[in-house]
Amino acid sequence: MTTPQGTIETEATIVVDEHEGGWTYVLLPGSKEAMGVGGAVRVAGTVDAVPIEATLLPFGGGTHMLPLKRAVVAALGKAAGDEIAVRIARREREAAR
Repeated sequence: MTTPQGTIETEATIVVDEHEGGWTYVLLPGSKEAMGVGGAVRVAGTVDAVPIEATLLPFGGGTHMLPLKRAVVAALGKAAGDEIAVRIARREREAAR
């Protein structure tokens, strides 16, 4: 499916970093091209039907990681290795104050 610049619609696998304080996240290969930037980028959307706001973090090789907060993971009822539907779009910067 073709999506507009600054959006991603894909299936992704939940990853849990087993180190102390480890992250729960999904990897989004090709996200640098989709988002138009290789650095951190603020996004909003849904994972499955759960609304999220997050910051994509660069992972290397044109891939970003999408961190998943504990509350989101709990709402999903899923664990490491499970697939989720990711639908996100780049958020516009807040107006200067």
